[in-house]
Amino acid sequence: MFSCPLAYPEGRKLALLAAYSAFLALLLYFVQLGQLSWSILLLSAVGWFALEAGNDRKRLVNALKIGVFLLLFDFLFENSGWVAGLWETGSAFHLGVVPIEVMGIALFGGAAWALYLPKKFSLAHSIADSAIFALGGSLGEWLLIRQGLFQYHLWWTSVLAFIAYFCTWVLLHFIRYRVVGD
Repeated sequence: MFSCPLAYPEGRKLALLAAYSAFLALLLYFVQLGQLSWSILLLSAVGWFALEAGNDRKRLVNALKIGVFLLLFDFLFENSGWVAGLWETGSAFHLGVVPIEVMGIALFGGAAWALYLPKKFSLAHSIADSAIFALGGSLGEWLLIRQGLFQYHLWWTSVLAFIAYFCTWVLLHFIRYRVVGD
């Protein structure tokens, strides 16, 4: 049945991730960090991965598959949007439009995300997770725009970014539970 996501350890982790994300959001809102923003986000993803990998080494290979998928998916999505003229990023190191740091964030953050998920599918957790990561992604882009590292063009907006992130996370849940498994 439908139960409260906070009743489970993964739900509490999701709440902690949301709180850490809020801290990062406040930092990026009030402090102009420029290029350092990418490094902070990458170090956050690597730190999260290190914490999760230490807790469950048996699932590490499958988690890294999720991270590689997210890296490739993000790379194709971001470069496609750039070619279509919908956005661009600013980074000292990039492939196409994708900053190298974002590739690391996708790899390590995606793998950490796969490790933190409940072993058994939970609709309530998946909905909450997808919504929180979609909000975090779209808010993160808005903050990167404030930092001068990201720009939207044409008809692309933060609302569309939220929808794109939500759909991406729904896809990731499907891949994690139906394709890759444990």
